[in-house]
This record gives sequence, C-alpha cells and structure tokens, in this order.
Amino acid sequence: MLLVEHTPHKNTEHVLRRSISVAEHYGFLPIESVMPEYGLRRKSKMPQYATYLSAFDNELAGIVRSYIEHGHARLSEPTLFYQQGINRKDPTKIFFGLHILGSSHSIAEAFLIKTALATLDELGIKERCVHVNSVGDRDSANRFTKELTSYLRRHLNDLPGYSRQAMKKDVFYAYGELLKKQHELCAEAPTTVEFLTESSRKHLSEVLEYFEIAQVEYELNPTLIGHGDCYSKTLFEIRALPKEDDDEILIYARGGRYDELSKKAFRQHIPAAGIIFEYEKRGRLPKKLSRERKWRPKFYFIQLGFEARLRSLVVLEMLRQAHISVYQSLGKSQLAEHLKLAEQLEIPYCIIMGHKEALERSVIVRNMDTRAQETIVVDGLPRYLKSI
Repeated sequence: MLLVEHTPHKNTEHVLRRSISVAEHYGFLPIESVMPEYGLRRKSKMPQYATYLSAFDNELAGIVRSYIEHGHARLSEPTLFYQQGINRKDPTKIFFGLHILGSSHSIAEAFLIKTALATLDELGIKERCVHVNSVGDRDSANRFTKELTSYLRRHLNDLPGYSRQAMKKDVFYAYGELLKKQHELCAEAPTTVEFLTESSRKHLSEVLEYFEIAQVEYELNPTLIGHGDCYSKTLFEIRALPKEDDDEILIYARGGRYDELSKKAFRQHIPAAGIIFEYEKRGRLPKKLSRERKWRPKFYFIQLGFEARLRSLVVLEMLRQAHISVYQSLGKSQLAEHLKLAEQLEIPYCIIMGHKEALERSVIVRNMDTRAQETIVVDGLPRYLKSI
C-alpha cells in the first residue's frame, strides 16, 4: 500500500487526481464512460461459472461481466479505462486500477507498467522495481499444475496443516500459502517458466524487450503465480526497493494478464490485462473525481510495427513530462485507419513513427490540413511541438 505521507500530496483526493491525470494522458478513460452501469446494484442475468477465493480476482470478474453486458465483447479494438473505489474488506484503503480489455498483444502489459511507473513518478515514488513472471498459456499452466501437484504430494508429510488442507481444494492456493510463509519446500518446487510453450516464451520476451527499451528496472520473480483459472502469461508487481534484506515487502501495485477469467467464468474469450494500486485513505473523498482541467489534444501519436511500439512508450512519457497532450490508439495497425480517425477527431497534427523512424530515433510530424510533413528527431520533439 502507498502511504500519502510518502508523496508530496496532503490527502488521497490529490493522489487520485494526479493518478487520473497520468492515466488520461496515456489514453485511459474513466470506467463510467465505457461501462455506465458498472457497479450499479442490480442482479446480473449473465451466469457465472466460476468464483474466486481472492476478492481481487472477483473484482476483475465483475469488470469482465460488465464489459460483456455492455456489448463490448464484439469490439474490434482494445478498450482502455481506469477505476477507483474503496476496498470493501478494509475501508482504510483505496484502489485505483488501470485495465486494457480486447488486446492479446504484449504491448498491453508494457503499456500498463509504463503508465503505472509514470503514476509513481508523479507521486514522487522513484525507488521501485517491477517484479515479473509468466505462467504461460493454458497448455503451460496445465503442465505446471501437474508437476506442482506431483511435487507437493511427494512432500505431503512435510506440508504444514494449512497447506495440507488447502491441497484438497486448490493446489495454487496451497502453494500460495507456502510462498507467503517462505516455506523451505518452495526452494525446490517447480517454476512456471520451466513449462512455457514457445508462444508464451515469445510473449514474455516481448514484454521484457519493452522494459529494456523503456529502461524499466525489473526482476524475474518465479514466486508470482496467480491462479490458473484466472491468469495467463504475464504477472507483475511494483515493489519498493528494500533498504535492508529483511525489510517487509512493500507492494505499490499488482496485476497481470487475466485472459483465462473470461473463459472460465463466462465461457467467452476476452483478452484482458490490468494493474491495481492500493492507496491509504486520508481525508474525505468526493463522490466523483474528474480531471482538474479538461483538454483536447492537438496531436495524434501513431506507431506502426513492433519496433515503433517498442519506442512509443518512451515518446509518450517524454511528451507527458513536457505537458504535451496527445491522442493515441493501440488497436489500429494501418496508417490509413489512424489518419481517418485523426480527421474524424479534428486533430490538427499527427506524429508518425514507423519502423524506419524507430530505428533512426525520429518521427514524422504531419499537418492534417496542408498535408505538409517534417521529420523530427525524438529528442527535439517536445520543443518542436511547442513551437507549432
């Protein structure tokens, strides 16, 4: 949990407002504008075939259910939104979540992490590290589950009572309890990355490549496993850097890709990824929080191809720090689609980064009225944009 006293802000309302400002710069919308009926107390007509032991996972299930009920499962492009609320089990805590539904590409996880780190920067939290792991796809998870079950059964007599009882219901829960207690059996237990399929390895490799390009400090952590009926592929936590080896682990945010949830709980396939912060509740909160200042972007940032997507996160953060608002879309892959949307939104300039520009560390700035365009090096982009 992030304490307000560790930020330059005096209460949770200010912390949330700054978090919203960063989220909206990166293209996340308030959940109410995407799913107006989310959170309303009414009986859902949609059957749910699975429930989860974790309140965190059940919250994700509620998001996916509402997404389907609003008819968004048929959308061809990803939806980015943020949510906020009081922790139902502990009203002294506030959560703030970022979600991307409808994208199976590794850019979704990288985008979430980069936005989350920019949020922490805005809150003055500089000393942190991303812990990341992969549980792989369904085939990977099945192989790992089989091996983990076999391992724990071979050591059944060495298991503490709470884990032995949990084994009767859920091997992941039993193993999770061992990990929390740092039980000695964990040292020799199988790890998820040993059982990744080729496609899952590629997905993890792409996420890590984003981290490298964006200079994200990270650590591979095999103890992040989640639940196989909820999560797939990437899992992550953003933790404070410990000052001493025996310091308590302080987690600012946690999340991952939860593609399996929609399949297990609702018998539909909806790619989904999210990350959730937990803030200390200090001071009164208004019923509805919005941005301090509404804005209409003057620029549309377009990235085309894998290499450009790698570099796009650095450009977006550079523009945020320069207080330059931009619009961007993760879902479109063709230049013509982007340009058409820019015209519909009446955005006067497009910033275009393709494969060639990404390699040359440059972008093309195009005037949508005159069609004139100029190539600008990335380092000089903020200065150039402020001049037009």
